[in-house]
Amino acid sequence: MTAITITFQGSGLPKFEDAVAALGSTKATRAYRMALNTTGKKVYTEVKRTVAKQMGATQARVVKYGHLRRMPALGSNLQTSIESSGGYIPLKDFSGRQTRKGVSASPWGKRRLFGSTFIVAKLGGQVFRNTGKFSEKSGRNNAIESLWGPAVPKELVKDQSKAAFERIATQTLPSEAARLIKLLTSGAMT
Repeated sequence: MTAITITFQGSGLPKFEDAVAALGSTKATRAYRMALNTTGKKVYTEVKRTVAKQMGATQARVVKYGHLRRMPALGSNLQTSIESSGGYIPLKDFSGRQTRKGVSASPWGKRRLFGSTFIVAKLGGQVFRNTGKFSEKSGRNNAIESLWGPAVPKELVKDQSKAAFERIATQTLPSEAARLIKLLTSGAMT
């Protein structure tokens, strides 16, 4: 399982300690939990959008095959995360189409030809290639294997999706926490 997580640490702790003194432990924790969850929703939306574009898939397929979900901060747990435990997305889900030379598909957003491959409609339209190994079913050297595209857990923590996570989290969290602290102290603390 791959997860990316937002937690409070470092320079945010003195501000949290000031908030605890001004608001009381319960209200300060509530303010930071609310800030984390608001930021977590924004981060989840942007990361889902970015990883889908990065992979050349739809957001629905990223959620479906990647088992992508947002885990909110609950109670006194000041941590929110985006988790993914899925596997590889089938090549057929990247606009695969049969040509004379093989199947043309566009994983990672770039169309390319997968030579000597074919689509089997009876097997869900999946893309296969002949391995040349022995097949017990036919008794000949014509075993096939399916082809797969990228995996959401691997793509989630690299390139544009990682950058989107870090950008949104660092831009949104401090201002959202400050806004909620100000709101809960009726403007007494900024």
